[in-house]
Amino acid sequence: MLAEVRRFMRREAMLSSNVPTWVAVSGGVDSMVLLHVLREFGHDCIVAHVDHGLRGAASDGDRQFVEEQATRLGLPFRSVRVDVKAAADGISVQMAARELRYDWFSELLFEGPARLAMGHHRDDATETLLLNLLRGTGTNGWAGIQPVASIPGGLIYRPLLCVGREEIMAYARANDILFREDASNADPKYLRNRVRNELLPFLEELRPGSRTALARATDRLREMTIAAGRWTEQATARLVPDEEGVLRIPIELLRTSATPHLLLHRLLRDQGPHPDMIEQLIDAVHNGSTGAIFHMGNCRITVDRDHVVVDHATDGFPSFTINLADENGAAGPFRWEKCDGSALPKAFDPHTAWLDLAKLKEPLVLRPWEEGDRMRPHGLGGSKLVSDLLIDAKVPRNEKAGTYVLESDATIVWLVGHRIAEGVSAKGTSTSVLRVVREPRTGSRG
Repeated sequence: MLAEVRRFMRREAMLSSNVPTWVAVSGGVDSMVLLHVLREFGHDCIVAHVDHGLRGAASDGDRQFVEEQATRLGLPFRSVRVDVKAAADGISVQMAARELRYDWFSELLFEGPARLAMGHHRDDATETLLLNLLRGTGTNGWAGIQPVASIPGGLIYRPLLCVGREEIMAYARANDILFREDASNADPKYLRNRVRNELLPFLEELRPGSRTALARATDRLREMTIAAGRWTEQATARLVPDEEGVLRIPIELLRTSATPHLLLHRLLRDQGPHPDMIEQLIDAVHNGSTGAIFHMGNCRITVDRDHVVVDHATDGFPSFTINLADENGAAGPFRWEKCDGSALPKAFDPHTAWLDLAKLKEPLVLRPWEEGDRMRPHGLGGSKLVSDLLIDAKVPRNEKAGTYVLESDATIVWLVGHRIAEGVSAKGTSTSVLRVVREPRTGSRG
């Protein structure tokens, strides 16, 4: 295994011998093997441990174990305890833990040395790609886990990305490397664990050798993604916003390109484009739907006669996309989460929408309302202009611009702070509910 890792590190231009580096060590087998391998290669290692405090005494035990091993090996040791639960406001615990972990890693890199090694391996890369595909992903997700990646302060290296879990376990046994098991790795409530412990073994049973085939495909897809990124960067190099910040994409370019999705993902990357919205935009281009308008991130996208025009026409009020693959999320003044009908309150707040997920379709977009918007409010028996609904609600003129609507596949299902659309409200019997909350603005009705 050592020869394979050394070859991989040379190919990926990773750390050379005698280069000091931080090593992220959790106490699990992957990171303990990584530490052993780097020391075998002659690196000066500084052990860095993050205590997430999620497993009580077990977390304390992990920190103590890693510190003891660092002391036994004569290595410097640094640790930090983070409050994951406090940080998980509107995002998952796993996402909060990752953000806190990488924030601390950045602090270490700024302090120096500006290098940190992590123990991700080949099976991690396969699992990550499958998770990204299951959730829906763009070009960044196709690339999966990178051997070398930049974060604020320096570089992340993953020397074990060329070997799998079984090879790492065999290396640990052969070299008597101590490590601690994390019981949460077997908890089926985490999707990654189900992919690791159920899906991949099933695929291997269905088609022996599938793990190896998937690992190779993951490597090739990473290379193809890098190549595609370089090509689209060159192809779009001349397409830049003008002096007023307006980007004009030639219609002919999108109509004739064999890769319009890649081009638009590249050009609109700062807006967090949803795949469904990209698909709808391409359909509008090919159908000649002049005047079609889309909202993405903080931009308005208009299909004109000769161009797709991207401008910041929301006057300081950005748009936000709700990704239903996530259990919860937050953006701007909004936060959302999935629950069931038993969570419905007895009294409803106009700034909170309880929506039946079975009645919703992606893309789900929170955006400022516009002239011409219509919706079918619950109980009205027909549609009505949003502008008329705001007049009925006596919303002051200076507050109208900041009033949002929630669109489900281009259909307005919530006039935020005022009306829910017909047929989308959750009930106590609803098995899957989306709760969306807007934090009220001071003195505002919307």
